[in-house]
Amino acid sequence: MAGAGPVGCVTALYLARRGIPVTVVEAARDFQEDLRASTFHPPTLDMLDDLGVVQMLIGEGIICPVWQHRDTREGVVANWDLGVLRDDTRHPYRVQAEQFRLTRIVGNVLRGMPGVDFRFATRASGVEQDADGVTLHVETANGRERLRGRYLVAADGASSAIRKSLGIEFAGLTFPELWLVVSTPHDFARHFERLAPIAYVADPDNWFVFVRVPGLWRLLFPTRAGDTAERIVEEEVLQARVQEYCPTGARYEIVHRTAYAVHQRVASSYRKGRVLLAGDSAHINNPLGGMGMNGGIHDGINLAEKLVAIWRGEGEDGLLDRYDRQRRPIAVEVVQTATLRNKALLEERDPAKRREKFDVLRRVSEDPRRARDYLRQSSMITGLERAAAIT
Repeated sequence: MAGAGPVGCVTALYLARRGIPVTVVEAARDFQEDLRASTFHPPTLDMLDDLGVVQMLIGEGIICPVWQHRDTREGVVANWDLGVLRDDTRHPYRVQAEQFRLTRIVGNVLRGMPGVDFRFATRASGVEQDADGVTLHVETANGRERLRGRYLVAADGASSAIRKSLGIEFAGLTFPELWLVVSTPHDFARHFERLAPIAYVADPDNWFVFVRVPGLWRLLFPTRAGDTAERIVEEEVLQARVQEYCPTGARYEIVHRTAYAVHQRVASSYRKGRVLLAGDSAHINNPLGGMGMNGGIHDGINLAEKLVAIWRGEGEDGLLDRYDRQRRPIAVEVVQTATLRNKALLEERDPAKRREKFDVLRRVSEDPRRARDYLRQSSMITGLERAAAIT
């Protein structure tokens, strides 16, 4: 396993719980405190429940039964009550918790299990394979080493050295503007009436997203043409930008800030021989909708199920081609489409089109049957069912 993020750790836990030995290599010296992803969708919570870790995650997070579409001029456009999914999932709500919380929870469970070997400060750099197994090239403080295994799961991120070494294309686009995430203990609910823990706020000029996590509110928004990553995280520039979204006249306490480029890309294949891509190494998308990390965990569970069957002699190697057939179309046709549509909704400039889109959202959210269909899609339940039907 290359990568000890949420996807790598969850995949490793699924395998280890079924008695399959796993070696996890990670370039960092310990589990990273990555703050980017923070939304766990209902079916992901079901999967984590099956692995015995969901209650620990819920204990460190915030249960979010309702999320919103809002508009800077009109206020609440649509309230989305996840309770309509009570017959579709054991967890009809989102959980808000930074992804590092899950990684640490799962990592601590794994460290106490037999057959699990963590190798931190070990960077995967390349791979060779033959009919019997995979040789992973790694770089450590003591020099270069080679590790041997039957299969390799590459969950080593968007810049995956494994994907690059295999020559797998990662086609797509990069948005011209940088995006910025600011974390503050300031309670935005004091300024926005009926603000839900997750709110996507449309505006033709200054759209933004509110996300509540334990002890903090996170504000996500795009930067402007000509902004640089260094400039926009400067204290005075940042204070001025946050005041645009929520003017208070007082300085914000900012405990975290990150500017980053946003991409929409999918690998041309999730499999090459005995090497399988999962998570960000296979697909990346904008964060609007919270589908990136969740989709990666869904990759890992799908793949681990097939590896277990092969390991036990209950399935053939061709099952891994099915992994590619099941998961890659979901990234291309569902996740990429949905996240681009979410972005287009928030930044729509044409007044007539804005009204039309908002009216549709209102009607759907107020109709229990249509709301359930909408939430099954946005919570990724429909995509999982679609993938499962692919043979």
